[in-house]
Amino acid sequence: MGLGVMSRRGRAARSPAGALPGLLAFVLALSAAACGSSTPDCPSGQTACGGTCVDLQTDEMNCGVCSGRCPSGATCNAGRCECPAGQVSCGSACADLATDAANCGACGVACGIGTCAGGVCQCEGATFCAGLQPLCRDLLADAASCGTCGRDCPLANDVCEGGACACPASLPTACSTRCANTQTDAANCGACARDCPLENDVCVGGACACPSALPDECGTRCVDRQTDEANCGGCGTVCATGATCTAGTCQCPAGQTACGTGAAARCVNLQTDAANCGTCGRACPAGATCASGGCVCGASTPLACGASCCAGTACCGTACQTRHYNGVNADYFDCGELDQHTLAQARLAAASWSPGGTTYESGLCLPSCLCRQNASQAAVWCYGTSPYKGFVTVTNSPNCFAAACPIPTNPRSAWR
Repeated sequence: MGLGVMSRRGRAARSPAGALPGLLAFVLALSAAACGSSTPDCPSGQTACGGTCVDLQTDEMNCGVCSGRCPSGATCNAGRCECPAGQVSCGSACADLATDAANCGACGVACGIGTCAGGVCQCEGATFCAGLQPLCRDLLADAASCGTCGRDCPLANDVCEGGACACPASLPTACSTRCANTQTDAANCGACARDCPLENDVCVGGACACPSALPDECGTRCVDRQTDEANCGGCGTVCATGATCTAGTCQCPAGQTACGTGAAARCVNLQTDAANCGTCGRACPAGATCASGGCVCGASTPLACGASCCAGTACCGTACQTRHYNGVNADYFDCGELDQHTLAQARLAAASWSPGGTTYESGLCLPSCLCRQNASQAAVWCYGTSPYKGFVTVTNSPNCFAAACPIPTNPRSAWR
């Protein structure tokens, strides 16, 4: 029966080899133009394949067509791959079907521990297992054919000893679907299915324990409290973002300080961090920067008042001063509200009009008005109980005692 099988397989294996010249000629006809047209500089009789000029008639890597690689052991003759006499192409190599134990009688028929003679597997001292690959098996030691052909030992890691399935000495206990060593297996520690509970733990002598590299138990895992940034020095002690755990102590990089608590803690530079400027928690106003541990506002709003950068001459506690209009093209600042029109505000309004001028508050045209003069003009602001409070008039005369008052018959404007 074995010879009959080999005879049929032998014919099946030889048929493709017989058709090989015709097939290569057909493929060559389809692709020769594409291979030969990419580079016109190849010498006569050669073709460009992958940027290299080759002879498709003799090149074993490009036989007949570009990338037409011949099987190992074959040669390229007239554009066709040819195995040595007595051999046929089996996949990527040439084989002698009469003697090749990996291709015995037909490509792909493996003898295994047997030999191949005359195209038939010879299983000396082994058993011929028809229909299996390889065909020759040691039923006393083959875990895929233990005791009888095709009987596969059921457990992962088991072995066949004397024709019977068994767990090996290194994994002596049968646990569900596999052999295990209950002295060292963290999934079967001390007994089958006893899984060690912690992340990173190990099984030592049948007992669960943290390994020497991660000796401390914290929550659900083994850690090293000397180096673990989530458990530094003690379980649950989390280092600030940017810090490291060294010898059980959280340490920020040189020049930085830990600010904040819990998950919000981070290492910062108090000299430059606008959220922690000079000290933890001291935030610079919006728009300000932190330089040398102090908040620096911009030129147009130079005062840092609370959480704001402000224009003006001082802070009103932690708030900015109010910006007022003096009625004659200038602003002044104080902590009062708009349109109060007090004497103090009138003084500031006058000073903002002419910083180098002189102010007079009595002997004027109206009560509750003050005048400021300079080298060319005089201006009068009314405030308080004056019926014309909130108005200002400018006279083109450098004399307050000859200045016009802001009454309805004189040109005037409002100040705030």
